[in-house]
Amino acid sequence: MGAPDDESCQVNAPQTRILVCMTGTAPQVVTETLYALALREDDPFVPDRLVIISTADGAMYAKKTLLDPKSGQIFKLCRDYKIPLTPRDVSLVCLQGRNGRPLPDIRTAEENEDAADGILGTIRDLTRDPDTRIHVSLSGGRKTMGFYAGYALSLFGRPQDSVSHVLVSPPFEYLPDFFYPARRRGQTAITLSSGEKVDAFDAQVTLAEIPVVRLRHALPPALLSGPGGLTDAVRAAQRAVRSPELSINLSTMKVRAHDVVFSLPPVQMSFLVWLFESSVLRKESLTCPKERPANKFYAAAYLEVYQRIKGPLGATERTSKRLEKGMDKGFFEETLSKLNKEFREALGDDIARFYRIEGTGSRGKTYSFPLPERAVQFVSRSDSKRRQGRSSPRGHRPLEDTERSKKV
Repeated sequence: MGAPDDESCQVNAPQTRILVCMTGTAPQVVTETLYALALREDDPFVPDRLVIISTADGAMYAKKTLLDPKSGQIFKLCRDYKIPLTPRDVSLVCLQGRNGRPLPDIRTAEENEDAADGILGTIRDLTRDPDTRIHVSLSGGRKTMGFYAGYALSLFGRPQDSVSHVLVSPPFEYLPDFFYPARRRGQTAITLSSGEKVDAFDAQVTLAEIPVVRLRHALPPALLSGPGGLTDAVRAAQRAVRSPELSINLSTMKVRAHDVVFSLPPVQMSFLVWLFESSVLRKESLTCPKERPANKFYAAAYLEVYQRIKGPLGATERTSKRLEKGMDKGFFEETLSKLNKEFREALGDDIARFYRIEGTGSRGKTYSFPLPERAVQFVSRSDSKRRQGRSSPRGHRPLEDTERSKKV
């Protein structure tokens, strides 16, 4: 029997499990979370990697109490409960300010913004690999750190990723010497401020799973691959709930869709305008032309728009020459596919569907513009005038070009 091919191996390969924890001056939350996840009876999550995110002050506490291979509480826990996590599987991410230096703490508005971008960037990077499964703990560190971590997973999380908050029974929840429940009674005694001794064996540590609203599908590909901070990600997510509107600027060869401005090549821009004028303004029913004979009426109407955009066409102009015998099926389908791709790459799959041009009907599919007339505007140029003596319809008045948005 032959060896399995590479593709089947990849399909059956287990996902790499990554636990992400925030920590500050109380690093116990890391071991408490690791204990609760790895040892819970229902669907235990034994991480292959542990990523600790902290400020410079918190990193100092983590190094002192958690990370020493012999005395660190993380590795004591792993030895006690046979959790297969080694020092090389644990990484400490120290948040940095915009000046490139470690953030000592998070106290000012600027430090909060820098921390948000750092947490967001770390979680975004971890979710890029489809073969990972991320669990983010909201416990530990400043309250804003947990908020940003949850927000980041909401923005970038996949279906396999999850979020939780760790719960510790009193009186152990605020004890600086408690890190995880002891394996045996009498193994770890802790003295309270009152002088009373308690046994860490009696501690109860549980997790509260937190539902997540997942917005990854609404983000454009450029933002998923970075760079971009929290403000960019939130702005992109907010676009997903807006009604689709399209602004077309023929002088700059740019369109604005869902507040994202991006360029279109002349061939695709002409196809977009031709389709709008034909199907929306002239109410024509468009079908994909046959390969032979090519459709001369489509070609003439398209080239009229193309010439408005490009200017006078020479005898050797490539698009003009290709259409001199008419528009065939190959040109129609190829140009349509490229146009839809431009919108997908700029907006992401979820938002681009509002602008996707596709045929309807089982036989002899008809193609129409995806938006109603009122949702389309042409930006201050004579090209926005309608053919056949039509006055500018309502919703298409010339606009001043205010392209302040960036393609993210």
